[in-house]
Amino acid sequence: MPKCAILTNSLFSGGAEKVVSTLINHFYKCGFEVNLICMEKNDFFQVPKEINVIYLSGFKGDENGFLKFFYLFILSYRLKRIIKKERIEIVQSHVFRANYINILAKLLGSKHTVQIVNAGRMGRYLDKGFEGKINFKLIKYLYPKADLIISKSRGMQEEMRRILSFSDRQKVIYNPYDIQKIESLAKEEVEDFEFRSDKFYIVSVGRLIYPKKQDLLIKAVSKCEGRFELLLIGDGYAKKDFMKLSKDLGVEKRVHFIGKVKNPFKYLKRCDVFVLGSESEGFPNVLVEAMICKVPVVSTDCPSGPREILSPKSDISLVLKDSIEIARYGILVPVNSYEFIAEAVKIIADDKDLKKSLSENGYERAMSFKIEKISTIYKKTILNKEMI
Repeated sequence: MPKCAILTNSLFSGGAEKVVSTLINHFYKCGFEVNLICMEKNDFFQVPKEINVIYLSGFKGDENGFLKFFYLFILSYRLKRIIKKERIEIVQSHVFRANYINILAKLLGSKHTVQIVNAGRMGRYLDKGFEGKINFKLIKYLYPKADLIISKSRGMQEEMRRILSFSDRQKVIYNPYDIQKIESLAKEEVEDFEFRSDKFYIVSVGRLIYPKKQDLLIKAVSKCEGRFELLLIGDGYAKKDFMKLSKDLGVEKRVHFIGKVKNPFKYLKRCDVFVLGSESEGFPNVLVEAMICKVPVVSTDCPSGPREILSPKSDISLVLKDSIEIARYGILVPVNSYEFIAEAVKIIADDKDLKKSLSENGYERAMSFKIEKISTIYKKTILNKEMI
C-alpha cells in the first residue's frame, strides 16, 4: 500500500480543517494509516495522539499576506524534503495555500502524486483586489499541474470549468460528517443559555464576518414579532458592528451572541430553525450539521452548495431572485434579502406540519453525507484506485 499524507494549513476552526480532522479521526478508527502535515501550528480540532503530525512552520495563521506568499516557496521546499524522508507517495492537500505548496513541491522535483481538494469558490478572488489577483493567478497556473482536482460540490466544479477551462482530472466528493458523534454532542446540556417554551429560536453558526451576512438575520428578527429570538454562534471581526446593529434596530435583547464554542450542536438541537445568510459558500458544513440535529433549515440560494444540498434534483445554475423556494429538504431564499429570510422563518413558525417534514426530510438528506460513506470514497481516491 502506498504511503499517503494529508496536507492542510492547520487544524484551526474552519470548515476545511473540520473535514480534515473528521477524515483523519475516521481513518485512524478504521486502521488506515495516513500522515498529517500542517503548514501552521494553530490547533483547534483534535486528532488521535498516535497520528504522526508534522508541522512545516511555527506560524499561527495570523501573519500578513506578503509573508504568507513569500513562505509558499520555503514551505514547498520543506514539504519536498519531508516527502523524500518519509517516503510519501501521495499527498492530498486541502485549502488553497496547502494546494499551492503541494503542487510547488512537485515542481521543485518531488516525485509524489498530487491531489488537491478545492475547498472554496475561486470566483471570490475576482473581486478581492491585489491579493485576490495573486491568488487567482496562482490557481490558474498551478492547478492544471495537479494529478487530480477534487471539488466539494458540483457548483464549485462547474465554476472552475467555466472560469479556468479545466476539463479533466476532476471529481466531486461531498464533505463527510460523523453523524453519531454529532448526535451524541447534541444531547449535552446547555448551561449558559435558557431556552424558553414561549420563544421561537432562530440560530446561525459561523464566523461573524461580512460575507456570512449575519446582519441580514438581525434585520430579519427586527421584522418578526417579539417571540422570535436569534442565537449567533461564532466570533469574528464584525461582531461589534453586528452588536451595534441589533441595538440600533431595538432588538439587542432578542439577539444573543453566544460566541465561539466547542460544541455548537447542543444549541442547534434546541432551536426551531437554522438560517444560513451567506452571499457565497463552498459546501456549507453548518447546513448539514443543522439537518443532522433535525432542525429545519433556511438558506440563501448562494453559490455554491445550498441548492445541491436542499434541492439536489434541481438545476444547480438556477438562482432565486424575487421569491422563496420550499424545497424537499429546506427553504431557499434570494441572496441579500432579509425580508425573504423573515418570510421563510415565519412560514416555518406558523406551519407545524411543514416544520416537522423539513426536519425529518433534512435528517434523511444528511444521511447521504455520513462519514462511513464519504471516507470510503476518499480512501479509494487517496490510494489512487478511484482517481476519476
